[in-house]
Amino acid sequence: MKAKSILVVEDERIIAVDIKRTLTTFNYDICGVVASGEKAIEIAREKKPDLILMDIVLDGEMDGVEAAEIIYNELMTPIIFLTAYSNEKILKKAVLSSPYGYLIKPFEDRELRATIEMAFYKSKMENTLKETRNFLWRVIDTVPNYIFVKDKNGKYVMANKALADIYETTPKKMIGRSDRDFVQDNETGKLESDKFDEDDIKVIRTKQTIFIPEESFTMKDGNIRWFQTTKVPLDSPGKPDVILGVATDITELKHSFEKLQKLLEDTVNGLISAVEMRDPYTAGHQKRVSSLACAIAEEMGLSKNQIDGIRIAAHVHDIGKIHVPSEILSKPGRLTEAEFNLIKTHPQAGYDILKGIDFPWPIADIVLQHQERMNGKGYPNQLKGKEIILEARIISIADVMEAIASHRPYRPALGVNYALDEIFKNKGILFDEIVVDTCLILFKEKNFKFEY
Repeated sequence: MKAKSILVVEDERIIAVDIKRTLTTFNYDICGVVASGEKAIEIAREKKPDLILMDIVLDGEMDGVEAAEIIYNELMTPIIFLTAYSNEKILKKAVLSSPYGYLIKPFEDRELRATIEMAFYKSKMENTLKETRNFLWRVIDTVPNYIFVKDKNGKYVMANKALADIYETTPKKMIGRSDRDFVQDNETGKLESDKFDEDDIKVIRTKQTIFIPEESFTMKDGNIRWFQTTKVPLDSPGKPDVILGVATDITELKHSFEKLQKLLEDTVNGLISAVEMRDPYTAGHQKRVSSLACAIAEEMGLSKNQIDGIRIAAHVHDIGKIHVPSEILSKPGRLTEAEFNLIKTHPQAGYDILKGIDFPWPIADIVLQHQERMNGKGYPNQLKGKEIILEARIISIADVMEAIASHRPYRPALGVNYALDEIFKNKGILFDEIVVDTCLILFKEKNFKFEY
């Protein structure tokens, strides 16, 4: 095994020779003995020793502490200080240069060897830790996900390259700064950073992991990127109340979903047109039902995804009427029992038409259930209460409201007030109580109106 090389920096000749002799007996390679800080820097750069024994008080204008600081910052060479002085001022000054040991002269040979071996061990462990840390950073900077750590004030403690690239900066420049420093200097940027801060505060306050299905960030070129983010509370001895965040760019996925959604909506609109061409008296009925159903769902606090599903389902809830003869749909007088029984087949017919389409919502089931009633006296399957899915309960009320309030082939429009009285009278009997109350709020307090 190659002997470890040591540079001795000592301005007292006799002590320097004695140290060199001792080190030689311990089988260390002495790559130089110098008396000044300036020379120590020169030899360290040239020979790159494995360790330096550095006297604090030296010849020349530079003391050992100053020389050690330059060498360590440049070469990361472990340094052990030697001094005949042990006052507090010297110790404090020496500590600032990150020494690997400290020996007060005179010292025993075994004390010198033990200190050197401990310095080598500490240096080895630090190098291993550094290599591991560098490897982990390469991994973190290689993955396409955006990884970051923030403190309780929203300041970045760590950010990987992918996130820094989004902000058009470097990971190092992000440290100690917040999202507000990087977003656009306009109202959009402020709203985005406020939303990020709101989520961070929630994690810190509740100590709970949160999952954000989608959030947006507007780039400097005006393009919008969409992310799916998880934020986790972390505590460490040196940094309490910090947040680990991992975000995934879902922009392409979102665009693909929007294209798929448009394709589905185009299909739905084609189906709507087919129905309304056969039943001109109900032209616009499904759109008005959709408008009210979505307003009810939003007022109830349903998710955007649920509201999107309700909108689509309401637009096609009467699609099954395409199987009902048009002369029955537009008949000006009262329907016979046989004709009404034929009308009652439209939820099942609608289900059969839609069940083969792979919607991201239970559209076929909603259409099947929109004529069911809370007391089990609806059709086609006489479902009761919570057996009827919420979306169908919402659409059923919007359907009744629009049907009563609007003109029909067999009667003139009865008006919104009459329709409101009807659903209120049957609250908890035919219709869901919460949905009825929400519908009443929309018309009586928030001035909702059907558009004809």
